[in-house]
Amino acid sequence: MRWRRRSAAVAAALLAVTIVGGCSTEVDPDIPVERSDEPPPTTEFVAVGSMAMLLDQLVAEAGVLSEAIVANEGQRQAIGRIDAIWAAARPDVADTAPDILVDFDRAIALLHSGVDRRRPADADKAYANLVVLAAAL
Repeated sequence: MRWRRRSAAVAAALLAVTIVGGCSTEVDPDIPVERSDEPPPTTEFVAVGSMAMLLDQLVAEAGVLSEAIVANEGQRQAIGRIDAIWAAARPDVADTAPDILVDFDRAIALLHSGVDRRRPADADKAYANLVVLAAAL
């Protein structure tokens, strides 16, 4: 008698799972669906301007990088812009003050470390260094 109760309970559970599992969702074909496998359209950032303008842009981008790292949003785009700005400014900095070029490169590398390792403190430290280096020029 005990096994009949258990088998009845098991049968009821299986019936409930079958009924609930058989429910489906109806899809409305008139509702547009965004495809997530398609990459979003991108535009390439191009840095232009004088050395002073580029360094100001570099410092501004570095200044908000730690917040982006903390929020885990937009840090890859920001470091991409920083790289583009630095690539445009580096030749002028090399001509103007080759002795501090290595310090700029170290600061940029520290920004990358902050993004790659999710360390906002590295980005803050690099930002402070960039402020001093840009002011020296």
